[in-house]
Amino acid sequence: MKHFYISAALVFSVFTAKAQSTYQSVYNLFQANCTIGCHGNGGTSGNLDLYGGGSASTVYNNIVNVTPVNPAAAAKGEKRIMPGYPERSFLLRKCATTAWDNAYALDVTEGNNMPDNQPSLEKEEIELIRQWIQYGAPQSGQVISTQTLYNYYHVNGRPRITPPPAPAPGEGFQVHFGPVILDPLQEIEYYKKEAVFNATPFEANKLSCTIDDDSHHFLLFGFLPGAESELDEGLRTVDVSNVFPDQTKYIVGWVDSETTDLPDNTAYYFPDSAVLDLNYHIINYSEDSILAAEAYANVYTQPLGTAEREMKSELVIYNPTALLIFNNGNEQTFSGSRFEAGSQDDWNIWFLSTHTHKYGTAYNVYKRNANGSKGDILYDGNYNTNYTFNQGYYDWQHPANKYFDPLETVDASNGIIHEAKYKISDPDEQAFLITFGLTTADEMMLIFMQYTVNAPIGINEAITAAENVSAYPNPVADVLNFSYTLKEESTVAIDIYDISGKLVANLMNKTETAGKKIAQINTNAPGWTSGTYYVRLSVNGESISKQIVKID
Repeated sequence: MKHFYISAALVFSVFTAKAQSTYQSVYNLFQANCTIGCHGNGGTSGNLDLYGGGSASTVYNNIVNVTPVNPAAAAKGEKRIMPGYPERSFLLRKCATTAWDNAYALDVTEGNNMPDNQPSLEKEEIELIRQWIQYGAPQSGQVISTQTLYNYYHVNGRPRITPPPAPAPGEGFQVHFGPVILDPLQEIEYYKKEAVFNATPFEANKLSCTIDDDSHHFLLFGFLPGAESELDEGLRTVDVSNVFPDQTKYIVGWVDSETTDLPDNTAYYFPDSAVLDLNYHIINYSEDSILAAEAYANVYTQPLGTAEREMKSELVIYNPTALLIFNNGNEQTFSGSRFEAGSQDDWNIWFLSTHTHKYGTAYNVYKRNANGSKGDILYDGNYNTNYTFNQGYYDWQHPANKYFDPLETVDASNGIIHEAKYKISDPDEQAFLITFGLTTADEMMLIFMQYTVNAPIGINEAITAAENVSAYPNPVADVLNFSYTLKEESTVAIDIYDISGKLVANLMNKTETAGKKIAQINTNAPGWTSGTYYVRLSVNGESISKQIVKID
């Protein structure tokens, strides 16, 4: 590739054009550095035209979601530009330098860096491309300030965290979020879709997290199968309207860098083609430096069937519209509950933690009695982070994390009660009323709960007397066909569970002869709503489940 040289002043003018979209800035970088002789106006090396007849729209269509010609990159599943996935965007990796970020290094089968045999792009220019991709590679709008990028690399950028080692091949994978560039004292929260690209389901019984010290929290959610297409790729700014999307379910979260080891014989369940939703809340506490915030999560996997019980996770949230805290110096108490009326299951609770913002003064969790009153206390928010001693106050920034060993059994039909207290006595607080919100100037009330249920669903389920078990169509709007082939006369039961493990319906419990069977299930019957369910087939005491998604 030939390098088209223009003056530094002109490059800076192009790079910082007022009201210019981020994509237009990226396009201009390609025009200034890549089009003469190599990728337009004289050549299309790698079958890549970055000139597009002078049309930015044409170039966009030439690079976004287009498979690269290079066979090594194509075999990895990369695109020239994959919206939301900088590390899987071959064009960015071609422009990257080890001085900028060695995580993007090319191997010998992927050719030379761009521009070929010419000076590399400046760090802030490469970063512009990464940030554009990370925000979903939009064709319009500004996603990042070019002045902030320049300042980060040349004026007042803070050091990035050191990436932790990834799991060994065959033992798991690493998820990377960021870097997200924050100006001094900036606070922001994002979601980001992250496909795992796994061909088969798996379990995970250990996860570790490494995050910036300025982080407020880092959470992992999982998309319900088939629901990931309903939300955009790339970073999604979080506000009250989208803070808890219906398309996902909570898996695990951290407020500090640490490792989560699940109890023996339990594991999280990940379906094939799993898609995670990463949630990162960051605050740059520095008054004069720019932060490049990042998060890493290592997921350690094991074959499906290794564990005996699936670890389930929930965010139990107090009604946001009812969280009204008056600025009058008085302590206020709010109480909510979570139970499953009529359930025959127990929750075997492994973990509890709580979350408020700066006006939270106490947070306890109790067993709920059958009459709705508070029973035995399960969690005292006045304990320290590791739950080793009562420190006499509630630390909202470092809440207590309580792990139960052995697991604490709670009757799901009675459930739990969570109770939090708040007090505003800050002389600098001018607001008459503080309500539910996402920043630390607002308030929150929720608990993190992880537990198993009696019935093993999705994990360690084996069946020998039947084969060819399938459920279709999936997702389903009306009638679900559940088919299986019995090898011999057997006792058969078919049960439906919702995502929490609650029994929704028993469809069959009888003896059937050998042969192929099809049960038709009306998902418009009473008791069904849109969401995730498990159809569980039990044959002669052995069980297997199929996950389905009910849509309207």
